[in-house]
Amino acid sequence: MEPPLVDNAYFALPYNPYGSRENYSWSFPARWFDMKHDDVVLIGDEFWDTIGGAGTYTAFISAINEIGAEYKERIYREYLGIEPPEHSDAALTTLQEHGEAYRV
Repeated sequence: MEPPLVDNAYFALPYNPYGSRENYSWSFPARWFDMKHDDVVLIGDEFWDTIGGAGTYTAFISAINEIGAEYKERIYREYLGIEPPEHSDAALTTLQEHGEAYRV
């Protein structure tokens, strides 16, 4: 049996808490990669659009925004086993990437 060929391999981070690649500053992966310039590094939207095609990240964020409020309390209660913080429905988190804000 012939092993399948691999076209590409990446170091991928599905979420970028720094907002953009230019601002990425977590030092741990920087020991092995130039996080701001290496083509094998995919961060945030680059990861999602690479695995799912152009627009995947935007569609993913839209889906999160659509179901986020409904599931936020369930996540606190059923997964974390705690009561949601007071006013958690009013204070929704914002994801931001490339200057665009996304409510979650």
